[in-house]
Amino acid sequence: MFVDEIAKKLKLTGEILPFCVTILGRNGAYVSGVKTVVLTEQNAVKLAVKKGVLSVVGAELKIVEIGGGDVYIEGEVESVEIK
Repeated sequence: MFVDEIAKKLKLTGEILPFCVTILGRNGAYVSGVKTVVLTEQNAVKLAVKKGVLSVVGAELKIVEIGGGDVYIEGEVESVEIK
């Protein structure tokens, strides 16, 4: 996974990157480090990550792939928020 490569290049040790969000333009998002799916609706997907809940807000959102702590969301991404 490219997150491991980034951590290695930056010489980060330990769990510096407990989760990672990659926005794919406005067409989707890839999230790693997901513990569980909290909510999935057409306009929002909420995911539990270490130290909070990550919300992806937009239109026609759907989880198209999930496994091993990774979630791939398709749809029009308008914002991402971590609480």
